[in-house]
Amino acid sequence: MTDGQAWLGDVVRAAVALNASSAADWQHIAGCLGLGGPHPTGARPEPHARPDAHPPAPQAPPAGESDDDPARPAAPPPPRDSAPPGRTIALTAVEHRPPAATGWTVDPLPAPAAAAHRTALAHEPLLAPRTTAAVLHAALARSAFEGELDVEAAVDRVSRLRPLTELPRRPVFTLRYGVQILADISPSMEPLARDVEDVVARVRALAGVAATHTLYFSESPLRGAGEGPRARWRPYRTPPAGTTVLILSSLGLTGPVFNPHRATPGEWIAGVRAIRAHGCRPVALVPAPERHWPRWLRATLPAVVWDRGTTVGRVLGTLR
Repeated sequence: MTDGQAWLGDVVRAAVALNASSAADWQHIAGCLGLGGPHPTGARPEPHARPDAHPPAPQAPPAGESDDDPARPAAPPPPRDSAPPGRTIALTAVEHRPPAATGWTVDPLPAPAAAAHRTALAHEPLLAPRTTAAVLHAALARSAFEGELDVEAAVDRVSRLRPLTELPRRPVFTLRYGVQILADISPSMEPLARDVEDVVARVRALAGVAATHTLYFSESPLRGAGEGPRARWRPYRTPPAGTTVLILSSLGLTGPVFNPHRATPGEWIAGVRAIRAHGCRPVALVPAPERHWPRWLRATLPAVVWDRGTTVGRVLGTLR
């Protein structure tokens, strides 16, 4: 028997069949099977105990003998797991072929620098930074006859022999009556959260922190508004008479299409009427093109397009 055709199981079967009782017997059997150890030089095991040979075909016992005869030696069991002669059971490695390289039509872009991932992009507000203050002042200021003395009006009244009960003054635009900001934080305004905070800071710089009151709401101020988290919101209350109310909202024109909480036009119409009924002046910054505005918005609320192209002349032409 050659190497590679016998296993340890064959040694065990042969040892059991030959009744091996010492280490020398086990070494002798292993050497006969080619599994290490010196090759035997002495007596060989009986032919019927060789596990590498196929057992002879069973022959009929002679007359007068049977299979149950205790004097007859038992034939060894045939090996079950041994490989047939000339066949190797050990696995062999197959050929490895790397995948074919893919040819691209263009070269890949260079890898970005490590610093680019850590640097935040600069915020670009919707209103032009150079004209934001002027645009907000034109939209929020209200006209009041508190300017210089109107000499022409005084002379005209005296020439008509009418008494001067008060000195006529020229009209000026002022923010001294204060501003209330209604900032929408609904899902439709989430992309503009930084723009909302930018406008709030600009208005505070123009009118003063004491004269600016900011309230946050979602979808409609009639559902509740407040300065802090939603748990502290209360029913909306209009400011004192003369205050300008700045509404920062898309008024339901943007956001998810199937939003079940979107404010209805009736809610906004009722809210604007309540603001005007208390002697306040509402105005809205709407982040949507004017061509998409519905009729109820044009007829109910003075609004300005919240976009980079908005100018002071456009605001004055819309609100004055």
